[in-house]
Amino acid sequence: MDGLKKMNAGILAINVVILIAVAVLYFFHFSGDNDEKGQGHELRSAGVSTSDQAAPSSIAYVNSDLLLEKYELVGKLAKQLENESRKKDSDLSARQQELESEAAYFQESVQNQSLNEQSAQRIYDQLMVKQQEIYQIREQYAAELSQKEFEMNITLLDSVRNFLERMNSDYKYDYILNYNATGSILQAKPSFDITDEVLDGLNREYKAKYAPEEK
Repeated sequence: MDGLKKMNAGILAINVVILIAVAVLYFFHFSGDNDEKGQGHELRSAGVSTSDQAAPSSIAYVNSDLLLEKYELVGKLAKQLENESRKKDSDLSARQQELESEAAYFQESVQNQSLNEQSAQRIYDQLMVKQQEIYQIREQYAAELSQKEFEMNITLLDSVRNFLERMNSDYKYDYILNYNATGSILQAKPSFDITDEVLDGLNREYKAKYAPEEK
């Protein structure tokens, strides 16, 4: 179904946006002495607590595969896109079935010679207009889904980016990198992995923002 294909494309786009978001490099210049640089801090503003300290290199990474799988906002946005796609797909199906039914009746009438040439031409023209309208509506729906997908991507990108910025104001990493199964980073030390902390903070904020309206 065209709608479901569009939904799948939307989910893939959300995936790409997450990869871009967590691949952003956050570089900070510190005015304190060298002993202060790279020290771990409790993630107070993000709602995340950890006793770990940043590595001496001040580098951390987020596993974007896990982020895509476990960040609850991803599921919410994908479900919204799927529902919208199904509605539009259902409407297109109904319009197409109506057109096919009218075309079949027209063909039967022509075969039975129950229409004169003028009436047959008029009905044929009407059917062609309806068919063109369906094409236009299909294009309109595709554009609307693309726009909705774009807006969802922006929402997701902003949520991840803003969280990382707030988190890093306390944690003070020089770089926060993206790590995933198909990425360019082949190996990474588990001690640099802050995925659980990021997921915990993102989902805490998700629940605080969306949970009340979902009850």
